[in-house]
Amino acid sequence: MEEFAFNHQLVKRIKDPNFSIDDLAYYNLSLLVGREDFKFCVTDTRETRCLLLEDYQLENTDSPDNLNQALFRLFEGHHVLMAGFWKSVKLAIKNQKFTMVPAPIFMSDNIENYLKMSTTIDPETDSFFYYKHTQSDVVSAFAAEEKIVSHIQSIYPTLSVQVLHQGSALIEGIQRHKDHSPDKEVFIHLDTNHFSIIVTQSGNFIYYNRFAHKSPKDIVKYTLATMQELDINKETAKLLVWGNTQASSVYFEELYRYVRNVSFGGKPAYLRFAYMFDEAQDYQYFDAYNIYACE
Repeated sequence: MEEFAFNHQLVKRIKDPNFSIDDLAYYNLSLLVGREDFKFCVTDTRETRCLLLEDYQLENTDSPDNLNQALFRLFEGHHVLMAGFWKSVKLAIKNQKFTMVPAPIFMSDNIENYLKMSTTIDPETDSFFYYKHTQSDVVSAFAAEEKIVSHIQSIYPTLSVQVLHQGSALIEGIQRHKDHSPDKEVFIHLDTNHFSIIVTQSGNFIYYNRFAHKSPKDIVKYTLATMQELDINKETAKLLVWGNTQASSVYFEELYRYVRNVSFGGKPAYLRFAYMFDEAQDYQYFDAYNIYACE
């Protein structure tokens, strides 16, 4: 049998000196799991202050079992992640197994059927979850690999781990974003192989979707198609870009060729950050930071 080296490489670590292992009972732990990366963020709930961020690249995780093994090895050697006395733990999943359902017609026992209409799921290996958005009349219904969720829940047996989709963190964070326009606005969040598009009007949620991409031209294609579908004027519409990829500037430049009012987004204004978080670009880690916004 072929053996895999389930490696994880630390990409970025930012720590506020106010972080104290003795104060975990006041901290929220936000975990963000993707097929190729893992991030976590610690927020002091007393001050709404981000205290710790770590970003890891994962290797040989092309299957749920391999991803689970990689996470196991990362967690078992990490004294902060293995601590059990957090105030709360939130787990966000990055995948394509999601759909948005209007809250008035949502039924929690029908999640599997909602998902079958828009994505591919495996009832043998998936567990089903939902999140009712606090600032809009919509529910995110999604699936996650049961092994991964159960593994992480087992690490915190005294807590009820809240399971979310990455899209919910993005939507909640964007709805808390300041300076919303009465016109339709487009927000983009870039990952290495996928990107998300969110549209709001007067701060109200209208649209969310997540697309695969291989080049900047894919970003432009899906963005312009979405804007056309939603009757958004590319000459006047406001477009903000966040992202966790080092190539964000390349994608930004390509978008700017077609959408004139485009700019990078910043850190969430409702969170406090010490100066050491300036080590990361303001447009980075928007999804990880905003897991905390999901109530």
